[in-house]
Amino acid sequence: MARIKVQKTQVFYFDGTAIVPVVCAKTIDLGQDSEEDVDVTCLDSDEVDTDAGQVTPGEGSLAIDFDDENASHLKLLELSKTVPKKTVHWYLGSSHSTAPPTVTGGVVTLPDSRTWWEYDGYLKRAAPTFEKGQHVGYSFPLKRRSSVQETIRTIPPVTP
Repeated sequence: MARIKVQKTQVFYFDGTAIVPVVCAKTIDLGQDSEEDVDVTCLDSDEVDTDAGQVTPGEGSLAIDFDDENASHLKLLELSKTVPKKTVHWYLGSSHSTAPPTVTGGVVTLPDSRTWWEYDGYLKRAAPTFEKGQHVGYSFPLKRRSSVQETIRTIPPVTP
């Protein structure tokens, strides 16, 4: 049974011109989408009947142990403070390889050697946390503006 390990997962975002890696993210939670039910029950019905309604993308978080020598952490702080909020396209690459996304002429290409999860979203401001025995941390609220789309890696055929 092949399971995907979280260790070695990498986080990237596309800022409109370049792929930006997030170096040393601690955790990322993409949040749960909520789906509305549209009541279509007839008055003479004995049971409630619904149709699927709109989907609201979830809100999660992206956490780091802050390192002021890590340029990607400084960029996350900057991104969280944009007004109006800057929505970027996020990519999470599985631990199957370390191949990053590439961009040519504004088009992003994902390597097929790893599974990808992608979505549009923005970061909200976060206050630093100071816990005894821990590093200074930030847990940025992450508001998704789209559902998460999976791109499953290409699995090489097994030869006998």
